[in-house]
Amino acid sequence: MINALGILFLVASGILGAVIGSFLNVVIYRLPRGIGFVKGHSFCPHCEHQLKALDMVPVFSYLFLGRTCRYCHAPISARYALVEVLGAASALLCYCALLPPVAFMLPEGAASLTSGATASELGLLAGWLPPAVPALIAASISAALLFIVFCVLLLVSFIDADTMEIPDSLSIWLAALGLIGMGLGPFAGYDWPAHVIGAFCVSLPMLLLALFIPGAFGLGDVKLMAAAGLLLGWQLVIVAVFIGILIGGIYGIFLLATRRKGRKEHFAFGPALCMGIAVSSLLGNTLMNWYLGFF
Repeated sequence: MINALGILFLVASGILGAVIGSFLNVVIYRLPRGIGFVKGHSFCPHCEHQLKALDMVPVFSYLFLGRTCRYCHAPISARYALVEVLGAASALLCYCALLPPVAFMLPEGAASLTSGATASELGLLAGWLPPAVPALIAASISAALLFIVFCVLLLVSFIDADTMEIPDSLSIWLAALGLIGMGLGPFAGYDWPAHVIGAFCVSLPMLLLALFIPGAFGLGDVKLMAAAGLLLGWQLVIVAVFIGILIGGIYGIFLLATRRKGRKEHFAFGPALCMGIAVSSLLGNTLMNWYLGFF
């Protein structure tokens, strides 16, 4: 059972995710416009008035201010609160998937983390820390890296939806996380050839389609899937692109059916691919084994 300490960690994870989601809103707005997001105060995009701390409490400020700016009363897009909620949900999902709350409560809970761990997965820590501690550290690193991956995917999704472009810097970040994850993260296994193959097995066919069939894919989508392949490995990236194409196809049919897009009009495909990457990172092996069970 989850006791008070476990609930505390869950709440803290959700709050941290929402706060980081608030920062992601800043990046989503500023990165495509070439505005620095590391320094400088947040401001209203309508009146450019500098925002105070009470104006930026995740989700609650949006609700308590009546969904309008305190200073110019311009409407605030619900998407700001949505990104914050998705940030909180991502943190909770990564925490519960890779770092079960029970690990912080009972010795047997922490010990259970080591049940399937090998010395290579625990790394150098395994030699000089108590048995449960290295596994807990490894799980914590995995959860943190996966959460960062989800944050990058959120940035890609919303920026692509706004601009129909995926910044190269975000694909580079995803590739860098893939390199780190080979040894430390939830995709670790030291099977680097699978990750290298993954960088090309989906992105290369996508590139050929983009070159020979105009409008099939954007180069940003190709770079995104190359980075995702390096992150996930060839098996999981195939699952990711399959899910992404399925989601994108359903969304495309919806746009056509509601006449929001014409047959020759393009729409941002990055969000669908990002959803595929996110699902595959958590459930890829399960889905793949389920599918292969039919044969």
